[in-house]
Amino acid sequence: MNSNNQHSRQDMKILYLCSDLGIPVLGRKGAAVHVRVLSEALQRAGHTVVLAAPSLNKDPWEIPQQINAALMHLPPSPEVAQAVLGLTEFNESLEVENSLPGELRRILYNQQLAAQLERRFRNHAPDFILERASLYATAGVRVARALNIPLIVELNTPLALEQSAYRTTGLGELAAQAECWALTHADAVFAVSDPLRDYVLSLGVASERVHVLPNGVDTALFYPAPRNPELRARLNLGDGPVLGFVGGLRPWHGVQALPLLVERLAPRYPHLRLVIVGEGPMRAELDAAFRARRIQEHVIFTGSLPHDEVSELIRQFDVALAPYPVLDHVFYFSPLKLFEYMACGVPVVAAAVGQIAEVVRDGDTGLLHPPGDLDALAAACARLLADPALRQRLGETAAAEVHSNYTWTRNATRIVELARTLIAHRAGG
Repeated sequence: MNSNNQHSRQDMKILYLCSDLGIPVLGRKGAAVHVRVLSEALQRAGHTVVLAAPSLNKDPWEIPQQINAALMHLPPSPEVAQAVLGLTEFNESLEVENSLPGELRRILYNQQLAAQLERRFRNHAPDFILERASLYATAGVRVARALNIPLIVELNTPLALEQSAYRTTGLGELAAQAECWALTHADAVFAVSDPLRDYVLSLGVASERVHVLPNGVDTALFYPAPRNPELRARLNLGDGPVLGFVGGLRPWHGVQALPLLVERLAPRYPHLRLVIVGEGPMRAELDAAFRARRIQEHVIFTGSLPHDEVSELIRQFDVALAPYPVLDHVFYFSPLKLFEYMACGVPVVAAAVGQIAEVVRDGDTGLLHPPGDLDALAAACARLLADPALRQRLGETAAAEVHSNYTWTRNATRIVELARTLIAHRAGG
């Protein structure tokens, strides 16, 4: 039997590479959840996955999440740490702050990582590498070349563009050049949205190498089910309506609209509760805003939760929120929370931007509002709170849509199918 037929039938050995030092793969960040659930979907399909990552868990008090895949922990070497420390101390001596230490750490780490992986897999090569793109992530290309295997890159955001917009870069165009180099040298790129695919094409990547693969859900966790009365009592939700938000407390998630929204709705619904699931730099600002409006009794912050506890909380929501604001760039994202809300059968009120406006059909699988339009956001929430039948219809339709079209199992199948094609292409010359 030739190698083409063997690869068309046998299970695959996959090296899943996440070199991002800011993603603790056993932590609670959305990016970490993405890495774990996709790894597990590949494992469930019968493939063998080795997940290589530098960071496992950043919070020493947080119980690490479990993962059903071989985990290869490859932290930065002492030499990398020493070089970064030297630059940090130099900044401190000048009393300046910049991103140079973090950027240097990423660059040196990728050099180290490529050499480590080449040695580890020289005699036991995987069938292909799946790499989550990150700033200065060049190790995947180098290892794939050394082992003569395909590299598939998954891109969740325009990394260099996001860095320059939100965090600044101390090395000028180097981050953009590294991103362009990695994407153009990959055998294939999976972008999570159509706008992100357009971004990849703008960098000069051949169109036949770029594919769109939105995020999804683990249907074993996120599905419609009765509300847990014990959880409701523990959170003191009472008998009133519940709005819910899940995600990072950051300005580009639109959380600044939440105090204004509650202020609008609370007079009509005196027992209203807003449950906010997540952490982020805007937590203190939000808390202060609720208190300034004297509506803090309507709000419950749960903090960050283990992923397997989120679905039960979502089912407590009468309305789930994705109130993205007007951004100064294209909406490239594929929001995890959107699919998880919908998969649980909870009606969604979301900003009509980017992929959201494709996934949520207004009046069918949820309600849409113009981004940043508080009046429209409040009106959509009020409409759902006043109409239980509409909530049920939208929730049921949304759950059916997501369970049919947006799952990690489906994504894993597409990735492996593409990998088989790339392997066959190589074998055929």
